[in-house]
Amino acid sequence: MKNRFDIKLTDAAKAAARQLEEEGKAIRFTVARSGCCSMAVSIYPDTERITDEVIEADGIRILTRNEYPDLHWAGTIDYKDKGLHRGFVWR
Repeated sequence: MKNRFDIKLTDAAKAAARQLEEEGKAIRFTVARSGCCSMAVSIYPDTERITDEVIEADGIRILTRNEYPDLHWAGTIDYKDKGLHRGFVWR
């Protein structure tokens, strides 16, 4: 199967993901329809489920589901920790 993911992680995202791994969690990458013709990406900590597809990017495990198998996802996951805003960001 063609690799549908071309994902990189910043150093901050790698550090946050490694911390999650120590807690028994991983990054979850989800995609949902947004509006009439857009897609929205969400990235958040979660535990692995039996139905998950596990991909690896920069040595980090990322959980996802096999939704939209014909789409190719390319981008960078960053982690921001500023004030009340803390979490993973897709760019």
